[in-house]
Amino acid sequence: MTLSDIIVNYLEKFDVKYVFSVPGGPLGKLYDALMRSQKKGGPRSILARHESGAAFMADGYARETGKLGVCCATTGPGATNLITGVAEAYADHVPLLVITAQTMMSNFSRGSFQESSADAIDIVGMFEHCTRYNSLVSHPDQLENKLAAALTTAFNEPKGPVHLSVPIDILSHPANKSINFEKLHYLLGGPASIVDFDALERLCMELLDALNRNRRIVLLVGHDCGGAAREIINFAEKIGANIVSTQRGKAWINPYHPQYRGVFGFCGHITARQTLADESVSLILAVGTSLNEWSTGGWDPVLMNERLVHIHNSKKAFARSPMARLHVYGTIRTIFNKLVSFIESARQEKKLHVSSGASVSVKDTISYLPPQIEVKSPERCQKDKTYSPIKPQLVFREIIERFPPETRFLIDNSNSVPWMIHYFFHKHPENCHLSIGFASMGWAIGASVGVALGKPNVPVVCFTGDGCFLMSGQEITVAVQEKLPVIFVILNDSAYGMIKHGHRLAGAEPVDFSIPPVDFCMMAEAVGAKAYALRSTEDFDKIDYKELFKQNGPTLLDIYIDPEEQPPLGMV
Repeated sequence: MTLSDIIVNYLEKFDVKYVFSVPGGPLGKLYDALMRSQKKGGPRSILARHESGAAFMADGYARETGKLGVCCATTGPGATNLITGVAEAYADHVPLLVITAQTMMSNFSRGSFQESSADAIDIVGMFEHCTRYNSLVSHPDQLENKLAAALTTAFNEPKGPVHLSVPIDILSHPANKSINFEKLHYLLGGPASIVDFDALERLCMELLDALNRNRRIVLLVGHDCGGAAREIINFAEKIGANIVSTQRGKAWINPYHPQYRGVFGFCGHITARQTLADESVSLILAVGTSLNEWSTGGWDPVLMNERLVHIHNSKKAFARSPMARLHVYGTIRTIFNKLVSFIESARQEKKLHVSSGASVSVKDTISYLPPQIEVKSPERCQKDKTYSPIKPQLVFREIIERFPPETRFLIDNSNSVPWMIHYFFHKHPENCHLSIGFASMGWAIGASVGVALGKPNVPVVCFTGDGCFLMSGQEITVAVQEKLPVIFVILNDSAYGMIKHGHRLAGAEPVDFSIPPVDFCMMAEAVGAKAYALRSTEDFDKIDYKELFKQNGPTLLDIYIDPEEQPPLGMV
């Protein structure tokens, strides 16, 4: 038994099913420990094709399951290749355990092959600003304590990736006993409940005053509201508040809810901005948002003013709202449970003089586009028209309506992003994953593999672009090897489309952002995947979708979209 076995024993305790990596000699002892564990039902090694793909897979697995994502890489370039994927998880608060190997401690500073110590290419230094915990294990006795510290940090708010750099001689060092912290996973597994009650009481008084003066309240729902959506919507219904969301926050709100007015900010909906700009609005509760450029419409003063009440589970987020009326720190779910109780008590005690919010029911979808949200060029979503090339607005509707409701969707950081933000409507928005915190191209390609492993026997759709697929499309071979029913949907416009259109809108010099024609179907079929090319809207009817869902392996849909159709870029 080695210290590598100790690491793997902790993964077993945390019910980790997969470790994503690209092989390297210095990781040999860790692979040995994984194989010993796998034989008794422990985590299994999944070999990616590039280390960034491994990090993206771990990211997708963690987002879908709520468990710890784990990725590892060998020393030197293996570790540097991980950094982009780790930075993506850091920006989006995804808990990952990242393990990189090091050359032998005794050889530090001597120019060992792929040395990554502080005397050479300093890997620990590189990870410092994209991890929540980051340390070199320099002695065998340190490993377990540092591993426990890393795991604790990964699951505390703000969640995120943690990194341990472990030399070869420590990974192979004998371990004479089992793990010390048998119940660590219990300590970190329970729901947290932290509230600044003084700030919450002040918010209750502000709400009471506003409602008694017949002033309106608006909720801006952000990315970090996961796990609290039901409580937030319950509160909004109690007081009749309209709801808008950030781009990633739309994952928590059914777009057909009559009080939802769409996305505010980049690629958003005019109805969302109109809701915030309404002069009858007294308070804007911005919940679980870091208030970055996209989610604030470029720091639009219609949001960033003294009506703002910023509610978040990380105090660091408040650095971006110094103009706010109030900061309320705590567990978002707990805060809104308390707010609902306060509203109900205030009505019973006659302190709230206005009637309760109207009874709300979300009706079955009559049309794809929600009637209370205004979108640009709604006619582009109509299915009674034939387009060749295909309008990108229609692609999302076609795929959503043809796939079962439990399908998981991932949106890559490509031309897919603006179309998705503005035109993606689904009754189960929580099944959609969007990662624009760091906006790494190719993220969704790897992450979709992790999601498929975390949610077996459920279709997974990855919307990506031709540029992204050329960058990271080799990860489709992992889906082939693991027999995963991932459907890779390429929005093919033979260009870096989002950049092309953004450059044009800026009125800059003409620049060629084109990509030469590529037969993506041939690429997919060459590695054992199914593939279909769609050049007209009529081609959607030629595919047996039920057969796709039964596939023991991935399918690629190469959809030729209109390259001149301008995406809804800009702030709204």
